[in-house]
This record gives sequence, C-alpha cells and structure tokens, in this order.
Amino acid sequence: MGDTPVHRLHPLAKIAAVVIYVTAVISFPPENISGLVPFCFFPAVLAALSGTPAGPLFSRFLLALPFSAMGGLSSLVLLRESVFTLGSFTVTAGMLSAFSILLKTFLTVMAVLVLAATTPFTEIPPALASAGLPRVLGLQFIMTWRYLSVLLAEAASMNTAYMLRSPGRRGIRMEDMGSFLGQLLLRSFDRAERVYGAMKSRGFDGNFHGSRFRRMRVSDCLFVLAAAAFSVCLRFVNAGLLAGRLFSPVLQRIVR
Repeated sequence: MGDTPVHRLHPLAKIAAVVIYVTAVISFPPENISGLVPFCFFPAVLAALSGTPAGPLFSRFLLALPFSAMGGLSSLVLLRESVFTLGSFTVTAGMLSAFSILLKTFLTVMAVLVLAATTPFTEIPPALASAGLPRVLGLQFIMTWRYLSVLLAEAASMNTAYMLRSPGRRGIRMEDMGSFLGQLLLRSFDRAERVYGAMKSRGFDGNFHGSRFRRMRVSDCLFVLAAAAFSVCLRFVNAGLLAGRLFSPVLQRIVR
C-alpha cells in the first residue's frame, strides 16, 4: 500500500464518497451524455493523487465491458427512433442509450477500482460495520475474499489432474464440464469445513481481530463533503454543456 493522501483517508470516507458518486452517475437519463463527461475528473484526480497507474485500471475495466456491451446492444435493437441527424447520419435513441451505458460503466467501475487500489480489503468490512453494517455480512465479505484463492487453487489442482489424464487436449471438454464443476463444488465444501476447523482451533469467535479501527478525522469529513458537493452539483448542473457554450466563441475564432 502507498502513503499518499488518498491512501491515508479513512476507508469509510472513501466508501461514502464513491457511493454518492456512483448514485449520481447512474441517476442520469440516457440522453444526457454531456452531463456525464465532467464526472471523469473524480476517478482521474483520485488516481493521480494516489499514484495509481492507469494501465492496470483499464485492464480490469475491460473485464466489466462485455456485460455493459450486451446492454448497449439490446438498446440498439429496441430503441430505433431517430433523435437527431449529423449530415446524412441518423443518431437513434438506442445509440445514445448504448453510449450512456458504456460511459456509466466506465465511470463507476473506475471509481470502484481506485477505491480498491487505495484501500486494503480487510479494512472495508470493519469500516462498514462501524457505520451499522451487520457483523455477519462483513465476515462474509472477508471470508469470501480470502476463500477465492483457496477455490482457485482447488480448481488449478483439478485442472492439472484432468490434463494429466487427457494428454494432447488444450482444455476441458464440454461433456466433462458438468462433472468437473460438481467435483469442484464438493471439494470446496470439504475444504471449507477444514478451513473453518482450523480457524476455530485458533480461537476464531466471529470478531474482526487484527483490524485497525480508527475514527474519522476532520480531513476525512472534508473529503466526503467535497466529493458529495462535486457529485451533487454535477448532477443538477450540466457543466459539460456550460463549458461548451463558454468556449464555443473561442473555438469559432480559432477555426476562422
């Protein structure tokens, strides 16, 4: 973890800021593209202040892109009414909706990725618990996150065994996929029981032992207020349209 001002912020302050930001972004109507563009500054500024490289963020964003792309394609098919024309090109409501879905996905996913990159996952459930989240849900988050590596190790072991018994194959056959997943589910249940037994033998009682709880400082509260003001103002004031009107005379003079 880094030692930047963003990393030093309280986890609950960053979570609150991202939740407000995501709520403001997804509340935009599909046709208001210009109002969404200024929201790019929030994840960009946080990434720059925290020193988070853009490459890993974009590579992880690509994992979420196919899901939003499917929603955009359905909009292209269902919403075919014309909105305006650019020369001989007709822009339909589906095109605006598809672009809005992709842009909203980009903004929200990038904000969450910056939050994940600057906040240890083990600090998030205790912070949410201090805000009133039931303790059992926080434990589920932590256990799910930590068990993913165990589940992937089990899957890798089974895949290695399958390849040793099927030389020359590049992957698991579709007719064997059901049996493979069933065996993985059974092995995961057995491994989970052993993990739980090991935790109980080490004194696990359902509490967040080892998590550092700290109170929010004045700087944390100021960050939440600034992020909330930024998101709320951009939600109700179309800063992109205002900037276009402000700089349009300058651009016209440059073109002339």
